[in-house]
Amino acid sequence: METLPVALGIGLTVRPAGPADGERLGAFLDRCSPTTLYRRFHGPGEQPARREMARVAAPTADYRSWLALSPGGDVHGVATLASGRDGTVEAAFMVEDAWARRGVGRVLWAALAEDACRSRLATIRANVQADNERAVRFLLAVAPGARSRYAGDAQIEVTLPVAPAMCTQEAA
Repeated sequence: METLPVALGIGLTVRPAGPADGERLGAFLDRCSPTTLYRRFHGPGEQPARREMARVAAPTADYRSWLALSPGGDVHGVATLASGRDGTVEAAFMVEDAWARRGVGRVLWAALAEDACRSRLATIRANVQADNERAVRFLLAVAPGARSRYAGDAQIEVTLPVAPAMCTQEAA
């Protein structure tokens, strides 16, 4: 488990999600606004979010997630890497509203990138609602050389390169 700094001197622990995290993830969802849930799950309703958090708490080789936790153990952000049948690996992020724009997404990206390095992935993809400019800007900023394209159905696909410079000596 590694503690990574977050902007403004707030420390978070970033670690893989697991079966003991179900209750924490439910509380995390309860603190997220309907807009945040809509943005992450590309539609209204709480049920898709609850199903997804149950999946986050049950990692597999093809579906793994990381949590950003406060010293008290509250989840403030979740990032997931999911392998598709076609071999692509997709990233998804969600940060609690009160913690947005404080560096949580960046520390979660660092965990994903390190895992991608260990897995020897060249790229990761993310699908974002076309009008979610903040998410697109974030993704383009965290990975030098990232590129975006309109993928249809009001979706932007962002391709994030996993550059060797992002890999720590341990992960390489």
